[in-house]
Amino acid sequence: MSNVHLSGAAALERLSAPPALAGHGRSPVCRSLFGPVDHEELGRELRSRLREMGEDDQRRWDYNFHTDTPLPGPGRLRWEEVEGGAVPAFYRETLQVGRRRVPLRRAPPSPPPPPPA
Repeated sequence: MSNVHLSGAAALERLSAPPALAGHGRSPVCRSLFGPVDHEELGRELRSRLREMGEDDQRRWDYNFHTDTPLPGPGRLRWEEVEGGAVPAFYRETLQVGRRRVPLRRAPPSPPPPPPA
């Protein structure tokens, strides 16, 4: 590009002007696209929506997720307690984290007790 010659003040201004979307200097418009945020009102709305979602889930599953217990009385679902060994290993050896199941880390086996003296 050494053989390119620019003439005129407009061409030189374009080369020396900082790029419009450099990312370092943001204009106030970029930071406040939808106006000021009322954080207290937003918090109230979020808590209200979370409460509604919890109530919907409780009705859907007949289960109190806060106390980790089934709801008393007859409901749409019937919950039964089962022994841990009666369920498939998949449920005993993994843990639900978000939308994934991850394997549980098992503790190393304890050493056998010493022989009686």
